[in-house]
Amino acid sequence: MASRVEDRERRGFFSQLWTIALSLMGCLAAVVAIGFLYPVARRKPPALFVCLESEIKDGEPLAIKDTIGRNVLLIRKDSGELLALGTICPHLGCTVYYRPKKKIFECPCHQGIFDSEGNPISGPPENPLYRYPTEVREGKVFVQFTRL
Repeated sequence: MASRVEDRERRGFFSQLWTIALSLMGCLAAVVAIGFLYPVARRKPPALFVCLESEIKDGEPLAIKDTIGRNVLLIRKDSGELLALGTICPHLGCTVYYRPKKKIFECPCHQGIFDSEGNPISGPPENPLYRYPTEVREGKVFVQFTRL
């Protein structure tokens, strides 16, 4: 008789142990599933030093390269603010050329024209040239080469 009671107690203990183990596994699976639903946000890469602010003359863009070799122009606006604009036309990917005297960008592929800040003003392009975030710290120009 005593062994039947012990068997029942042992079975009850193992039954509770399995219930707890399965519950923990279910919680772990739920945490993993939630992780897939809400991915970790990517951090932006840090801004990179590209030149001294004094190297950028009024009306003369400074050509630099981004981290994968694409051409970027640094331009000083009339207000003194710096712009870093990509030189790839968003219409079909042709290289645009800056015309400093006219203060416009021209795309030779389909005669698209962009203003001095990269906004389309005529032709087929509907989107502006890509603008990279820039900042000046202690006379040094930093550009964040990222496309989100």
